[in-house]
Amino acid sequence: MNAPRSRHPLTADAEKYRAALSQRGFRALWLAALVSRTGDTLNFVALALFTLAITKSAAAVGTVVLAEGVGLILGALVAQLVVDQISPRPLLISVDMARAVTAALLAAAPSYPTALGVAFVLALGTAVFSPSSSTLVPRLVPGELLLAANGLLWTAGVALQLIAAPLAGVLVANGLVRLVFAVNAATFVGSGLLLLRLPALSRVSTLTIGPWHQLPEAFRLMRMVGGLRPLLVMQALAALSVGATSALLVVLAEKAYLLNPAGYGTWLGAIALGALAGPLALPLLGRVAPERVVPAAYAIRGVGDMGLGLLSQAGAGGALLGLYGINTSSGMVSFQTLIQRRIPERIRGRTFALLDLTWQVGRLVSIGLGALLATLVGIRPVFIVGGLLLIAAAAVGAVGLRAEPTAARDPEGS
Repeated sequence: MNAPRSRHPLTADAEKYRAALSQRGFRALWLAALVSRTGDTLNFVALALFTLAITKSAAAVGTVVLAEGVGLILGALVAQLVVDQISPRPLLISVDMARAVTAALLAAAPSYPTALGVAFVLALGTAVFSPSSSTLVPRLVPGELLLAANGLLWTAGVALQLIAAPLAGVLVANGLVRLVFAVNAATFVGSGLLLLRLPALSRVSTLTIGPWHQLPEAFRLMRMVGGLRPLLVMQALAALSVGATSALLVVLAEKAYLLNPAGYGTWLGAIALGALAGPLALPLLGRVAPERVVPAAYAIRGVGDMGLGLLSQAGAGGALLGLYGINTSSGMVSFQTLIQRRIPERIRGRTFALLDLTWQVGRLVSIGLGALLATLVGIRPVFIVGGLLLIAAAAVGAVGLRAEPTAARDPEGS
């Protein structure tokens, strides 16, 4: 009698993606992400083009971006009051419906003031929706499928950007900007309807303290939860790096590499393709503890940013950006999985919100400091300093995280 033929390890790991999607609750969450992120991408491109067209001002576009940034920061604070405190299904659906109404306002009355308000409110909703969604994943799939599930959610966003971004440009160019905004509103309605299929899970926190005490309680997590402090420091250092380098990549392309707009578009395409391919490495990374993968991802990107600041050949820069896309996507998925596994369930959503707050504040500070540094000494030092900050973040992670996480202390008890 012949022994059953064993499957190749990579084949077995790849099947985890199918197994994750076979979970009814996660499938609903994934489809909702697929729908709403399509609208997000359409809106992101159309809003910038629309604002520039009606105001003829780059400063006005920057103000819309600033409104979005402020919304993300305030939303992360609001998330501390509601994430973990409210059952996830009604919270996510309510946020989607509120975003649908807000997005519809821009379709009904497109104007610069409306664009400012909509950008702010949509960002506010995203900052509440995102940590609640992230903390829900471990409740919808078994632990061995967690990495695959996070990879699927990441790919849902990246893959659609390749289609939705140019489509939005075409629609706006043909005078159909209201249609784009209306489609964005419809995607939130579609997402909310899909989320009705989520299981009726209870809230995870039993805190009874008032709102004014909940924010200080969130920051107390740094002292109470094992491994959170190095994660916060890593997040802060990465935000101080990436905010500037992402915003000023177009300046590097033009000033240091002498690229025209088409060449810069090729660079962006290299990032997108790398980000799309990154999750393909997850079956291999699943064999390595995320406590090791995450610092390595920071270090690789840091070296890549320093390379961008030192090199001068456009092809070499594009290759580094392709690697950056692969590294960022696989690293982000591992980072997400690390938090979901290390942080106690009762405070996981607030932890995600705290990390989001750290990221958004650091990103805005980084953009300002990066612009100042570029003005004073040129664009190349911005990328070299950014690379050094990421390497520092990797060092913090390598020292502060353990390959086998210790049991985290739950400040609310278990």
